[in-house]
Amino acid sequence: MDLSDTLNQKIDQIKKIAESIANDQNECGLRTIVKDFVSELKFGLTEVVLKWANGVSFAEVMQFTLVPEGLIVRCVQRLDELLRHVAEAAKLFGDDRLVKKFEEASRCIRRDIVFAASLYIENDSFEIDSSNHDSDSDE
Repeated sequence: MDLSDTLNQKIDQIKKIAESIANDQNECGLRTIVKDFVSELKFGLTEVVLKWANGVSFAEVMQFTLVPEGLIVRCVQRLDELLRHVAEAAKLFGDDRLVKKFEEASRCIRRDIVFAASLYIENDSFEIDSSNHDSDSDE
C-alpha cells in the first residue's frame, strides 16, 4: 500500500471522528454545521511532517513541498506543543499508554534545525550599550 493511500485512509478516519464530534455538539445544543466543522481541518503538510518524523533530513523534506521553510518549522513546533498538551491531559486521565505514544511522537519530530535555538533575541530586557555611539555623535 502506498504511503499516500495509508495517509488518505487515516485522514478519512479523522474526518469521520470530526463529524461525530460535530453531531455530538449539535445534540448538546451547540449549533455546529458539520460540513464547516470538518472543512476546518487542514491536512496539507501531513506527508511532509510524517517524512520529518521518520527521520528524513530537512533539505529532503523541502523537496516534497513548495511551502516556505518557516511555515513548516512553525507547523512542526505547534504540533509538538499540541502533543505535549495532549500527553498532559492523558496523564490526568491516567492513560499511561497514550502518554507514551504522544511522548514518542514528540521525540520523533523534536530534532535538528526545526528545534535549534533561534537566531533572534527573545529577551525583551536586552539593551544595547549606546555609550560608544554617544561619543561618535559628539565629533
